[in-house]
Amino acid sequence: MSRTALLLALPAALILLLFVAVLGSFASVSFMVLEPGTAVFHGPASLANYTKLLASEGAWKAVLNTLRLAAEISALCVLAGYPLALLLARSGSRGLRRFILFCLVATFLSGGVTRAYAWLIILGNKGLVNQAAQAIGLPRMALINNEFAVVVSVLNFILPFFVLTLFGALRTIAQPLEHAARNLGASRMRCFLHVTLPLSLPGLAAATSLCFALSLGAFLFPQMLGGGRVQVLATAIYERIQASYDIPAAAALAMLFFVLVLLMLLAVGALRRAASARFAPEAA
Repeated sequence: MSRTALLLALPAALILLLFVAVLGSFASVSFMVLEPGTAVFHGPASLANYTKLLASEGAWKAVLNTLRLAAEISALCVLAGYPLALLLARSGSRGLRRFILFCLVATFLSGGVTRAYAWLIILGNKGLVNQAAQAIGLPRMALINNEFAVVVSVLNFILPFFVLTLFGALRTIAQPLEHAARNLGASRMRCFLHVTLPLSLPGLAAATSLCFALSLGAFLFPQMLGGGRVQVLATAIYERIQASYDIPAAAALAMLFFVLVLLMLLAVGALRRAASARFAPEAA
């Protein structure tokens, strides 16, 4: 490798080294023991924190809730985002494409806290939805401090990532293949099921894995819109630090979280490679 290439790679290598150093720090702290009644932790190294976590019903509940919610949100992303990405990639109207892209990109201009408070205003007990419901004679609905609010807010946050990722994959599919299928007598649905969908599976797997990873690490929306009633791994780590100052236990839970995310991404990556080899060998 040339000296120029090494210099260009140096910033990325330094950032990666920083991430590894932080992860190593968390790993080392997770083996320490908290001094009872204080926020001081010390050695020697012990597996006590991991033993407690593996035996903790609350920790396993947080793990299962995190996986279930991430799977639900990812499935909703596919159902809502695939038609939008297909419309964006195949629409003949330049104005419509620009409008959709503008709406997607505009969501990145507002921060997560802003969007969380916006959803509180929309879904709150005296929010826009409940005011509209009461105006037509419907009873007030509990739309916040539950899983519904968490799913809606997280879906709103990650859907643009899904659509833009899948849009790039759909744009690489040669449209003459679809035209050939239509000319041979295939209906629009048959063309989609036998041509477009199989060729888009690698991109769909990539977009879904991105959404699944973002859903696994969601903290702000479960914390603000879940009202403490929706326990996920990120909020469980936060509570261990803020409530009991048990940093070693929080570090151990963070390491288990990291291993869980890594295993899930490896599994999704294997599925993506299998889809590439099966349906788009030229892209593998």
